[in-house]
Amino acid sequence: MARQNPIHLFLPACLLTLALAPAAFSQRGAVNNFPANQANQEKTTPVPPEKNSVTEHDLSLGGRSIHYTATAGNLLIDGADEQPNASMFYVAYTMNGVTDPRTRPVTFLYNGGPGSASMWLHMGSVGPVRVVTSAPDATGSGPYEIVPNEYSLIDRSDLVFIDAVGTGYSRPVGKGVIRDFAGTDQDVQSFEKFIYRYVSLNHRWNSPKFLFGESYGTTRSAALVDTLENSGMSFNGVILMSSILNYFY
Repeated sequence: MARQNPIHLFLPACLLTLALAPAAFSQRGAVNNFPANQANQEKTTPVPPEKNSVTEHDLSLGGRSIHYTATAGNLLIDGADEQPNASMFYVAYTMNGVTDPRTRPVTFLYNGGPGSASMWLHMGSVGPVRVVTSAPDATGSGPYEIVPNEYSLIDRSDLVFIDAVGTGYSRPVGKGVIRDFAGTDQDVQSFEKFIYRYVSLNHRWNSPKFLFGESYGTTRSAALVDTLENSGMSFNGVILMSSILNYFY
C-alpha cells in the first residue's frame, strides 16, 4: 500500500483548527469561553494553624540545675503575595526564670545537606538531651538510648532548632511548592522570615542573637546573617561547624 503523504493529514487538521478558532476565542483573543479545566487550575495545599506543644524539664549541667521549657511547634511564613506558603517546624528550649530577656541570648540552629533537618545538631550535639552512639565506631540498629546531654549549650543560650522547608516537619502550604524554596536565595529568605516571626512573637528583639549552622548550614549562615542585618535585625555572632564556605578548591 502506498505511503500517505503527511501533508494530507496535516492540512485538514489545520483547517479544522482555523474553523473552530473564532468560536473558542473572544474578540480580545483570550480563551474566555473554554470550560474550566481542573487539571490546569492552580493547586493549593491546606494551610495548617500555628500550633505548639509545651513541656517543662530539668537538666543538671556543670553542677548547676537548669529548669527549661521545651516548645515544639510550627510557624507560617508568607510568600510574595503575603499569603502563607510554608509551615516551618521548630523545637525551642528556653530557660525558665529569666526576668529580663535582654540578658538571655537566643541561638538559631540548623544542619546543612542541603536537605537535612536539624535533628543532628538537636539530638547529636548541643540539645538538652542526646542519643547515645558508638562514635567513633559505627552505631548499630535500635533501640537507642536518650540521655541528658552534658555538652548542651542550654546553660549559655536559649536554643531554637529549625527544619528547612522540605525537611523534617516543614512543608510548603497554600500555593507554595518545593521549588519555591529549593535554591540558595529562596532557602535564605525562608529562614529570614522564620527568624523574624519567631523573634517578634516571642519578644526577643533585644536579646543577644546568634546563628549556628553545620556543613551547608555554614554557607546558609554566611548569606543569612547578611540578609538579616540588611533588613534591620542585628546579630551578635555566627557559629560555623564543619564549615564549607568555598566550593571551588
